[in-house]
Amino acid sequence: MSMPIEKVIFTGDFLRPSVATLRPTQHENIQWLARLLETPVRMATGLPCEIVHWDNNWVNQSRFDRDAVASIYRMFWQAPNIHSWPTLFAAETLPAMVEDIFLRLFGNSLVIGFELPPYLVTFLNRHGIPFVDCSLSPVRFMDDLLFETSASSPEITEALRAYEVPEALIRLQAGVLSSNVAKANPHPPRPNSLLLILQTSYDKVVIENGRFVTALDHFDRLQEIAREYDHVLIKEHPLEPQKQVLEQIQSRLPRNTVTTDNFYRLVSHHNLRGVAALSSSCVHEARYFGKQGHYLIPGFTHDSFSVGLEGINVGDAIITPDFWRDTLASTGIALSAKDGLRLPAKPNRFRQQLRSAWGYNQIDTDIAVQWAQ
Repeated sequence: MSMPIEKVIFTGDFLRPSVATLRPTQHENIQWLARLLETPVRMATGLPCEIVHWDNNWVNQSRFDRDAVASIYRMFWQAPNIHSWPTLFAAETLPAMVEDIFLRLFGNSLVIGFELPPYLVTFLNRHGIPFVDCSLSPVRFMDDLLFETSASSPEITEALRAYEVPEALIRLQAGVLSSNVAKANPHPPRPNSLLLILQTSYDKVVIENGRFVTALDHFDRLQEIAREYDHVLIKEHPLEPQKQVLEQIQSRLPRNTVTTDNFYRLVSHHNLRGVAALSSSCVHEARYFGKQGHYLIPGFTHDSFSVGLEGINVGDAIITPDFWRDTLASTGIALSAKDGLRLPAKPNRFRQQLRSAWGYNQIDTDIAVQWAQ
């Protein structure tokens, strides 16, 4: 029997450490989501809202500090560092003391998460604690970032579907966006080119069988794909170039060139025919531009990390009270009356707040800045 819902908790993958030292990486994302959604959720439900995250600064409403997180890692018999994080990330069961800690934190709550990790989702499902996950959609070329929402129950999932951004609208945006290639593509790809996207070293989407992998771990698959094309363009991740990985791929893969051109300009060009990566969202986006997508990790799909029953893209309706009144109607929470309240649409609202554009800024806002200089 599910617990009565007495509060709303905002959280995420609060046990994920940084690469260099034992410090948090998701506290800002969790706090951002909480501040973004707390007002409409309160307006809809009247429930108190809390945050569960790891922040070594206790004035930021932290529930965990470095020592507490290190203790949890040791309860898993793991060293508290980034190399142990994949083990915790995918854990289907928790040590008894961790289970008890989580139950004290999340009991009698509705959980709204920023990219909820599997270890927390399995815990919530085990105790019948409802959740709505709000991850950033892999479709990142709309006028603003979308959320890929997913939920613990069929009823909440169906309510989310009423706010789904239509696939046809995404295709339409891709078609309009692709026109930029006619005016701004100084280095067009060669005919029948494949674009290989290299990724960061430490991310949930490059975890395979409990460890972090690179494109070199699936080089045979990459070679097989590359045979279908006449040329390969290699694009490094702008925030984390992997020099050794790049050098080995270049030395072993025939007919390749490194590119720094904008992804959306490249994928819009008719000479580019395919996009390959371990698991990058670029592979998913490529299909909207009529390109063939190739994931190198076997069995990977764009919804591999949709933690609820189904991932559904939604737009800025997520910041309206009515969205949460509809979404939570099946939970038994006493909800206020719908009021139709909605802020005017604003391009790049979420991009600007998150300071993340994944290259979209280069074909959008940066153009106006360059004109002004």
